[in-house]
Amino acid sequence: MKFLKPTILIISITILFTACASKVQTHVVESEKENVSTLLKKLIKKEQEINKLNQKIEDCKETQKSK
Repeated sequence: MKFLKPTILIISITILFTACASKVQTHVVESEKENVSTLLKKLIKKEQEINKLNQKIEDCKETQKSK
């Protein structure tokens, strides 16, 4: 019984790390498939969202100052 528990633990950890490594590798391969223009479009969209949020923050600050 003393031998069984460590063996199961080692096998479980090995499977867990293998699964995580496979997931990361799959994600890397998929992201490489996306071309640069698609990534640039996503970046521009995110920057626009950030700018809108920054503007809302500034508007709220101005509203608070005027009160």
